[in-house]
Amino acid sequence: MTTNIKEIILVDDHVIIREGLKELIEKLGAYKVTRQYSDGSELTNDIPLIPAPDLIIMDISMPVMNGDEVVATLREKDIFIPILILTLSQDENRIVHLFRNGVCGYLKKDCTAAMMKQALEEIFRVGYYHNELMVFALQTAERMPRKTQQELILEKLSVREKEFLKLICHEDEYTYDQIASLMHVQHRTVDGYRQSIFEKFGIKSKTGLVLFMLRHQLYEQLG
Repeated sequence: MTTNIKEIILVDDHVIIREGLKELIEKLGAYKVTRQYSDGSELTNDIPLIPAPDLIIMDISMPVMNGDEVVATLREKDIFIPILILTLSQDENRIVHLFRNGVCGYLKKDCTAAMMKQALEEIFRVGYYHNELMVFALQTAERMPRKTQQELILEKLSVREKEFLKLICHEDEYTYDQIASLMHVQHRTVDGYRQSIFEKFGIKSKTGLVLFMLRHQLYEQLG
């Protein structure tokens, strides 16, 4: 009888954690860690991730591109690979935000091997893993006031898109070429930020973008 091996990607900026996880996971069942990345940008640079893994296990606090941005990028590109978050963070708002963006489970890095085994089995059996921490975070969120439209808009923007918007509305009225220089990226990258924002919010011009920022009072919130 052929065993169906589940292929897993690990994303964490600490090599020792990735190697320890790989050894543990492959002892827990029919699982194989096929790829490892040290931060989110390495993973997104490999999109469309062919062949697609059965699961991504990822930290959320990483340099260059964190877990939140990876999840958002994958969803924007209609990639719905299951994601299990493994992290030290216990930020309830962050947990809920990630869950609502399609993350299928959440574990602390000090979890036991038994907890990891249960999480993997439940994700591959029913599609998600809800432990006590996840349930508590969701219950707490239900008792909290709903987010404002301004907060919802900001959640849809990546860190670099926020930097781009800040420069677009700067009093010096930078051109796109100047913005590219200030952000240390190529012009086509700035075009990508602009087009992404246009598509997210139905904006059609630079003037419309500035008016959108003013209408929702976003400039002061961009830091």
